[in-house]
Amino acid sequence: MEDSMLIPTLLHDWLAGNDGKFKPLFEYYFPRLKRYTLSYTGDPAISEELAMNVMLKVWQQQSRIATLKDFNSYLFTMMRHETVSMLRRKKTMLTLSAREEEAPATENITEIVNYRELLVRYQACLEKLPPRRREAFVLNRERGMSYAEIAALLNVSIFTVQNHIAASLKFIRRELHDYADFLLLAAAILLPMLSEY
Repeated sequence: MEDSMLIPTLLHDWLAGNDGKFKPLFEYYFPRLKRYTLSYTGDPAISEELAMNVMLKVWQQQSRIATLKDFNSYLFTMMRHETVSMLRRKKTMLTLSAREEEAPATENITEIVNYRELLVRYQACLEKLPPRRREAFVLNRERGMSYAEIAALLNVSIFTVQNHIAASLKFIRRELHDYADFLLLAAAILLPMLSEY
């Protein structure tokens, strides 16, 4: 879309119930959000995922967005919060990883046992997911495929992939709530660490 003057009309029509108007809104804002967050992350794949997260939230919060006065400002504020949140998670994982390297050997053994137990529980969670949802989740989180790549592979929309990932994460967090202290660390280093033992 070349003419940004169409955006208010498209936004109005989408908020009035014409879901077909969301696609051109998405096509206009998605690359802009991606460029915006890329300056902070330096990683195109992460920037794409964060921008997709924001656009999904926009889709899900249609009724709330209808009450906004400045959609553009709201959208980029959401993008900034999403990016800051990701950077904080990354910093936390790096801190936990550094502590792991500094921990005495006896603590490492205990943590390895805990990680292995968590891995068994995680695998059990995956088995409980519907097959298509599990496939999308594993392709993204374990094989590192982008939402667009998964959508093409599974012949579904990017939003369907996003919904599969979000629902899977929600389910896994609920199932593993008693491992809350380990979840951030596990997301980044659990599988590679365990594969060494």
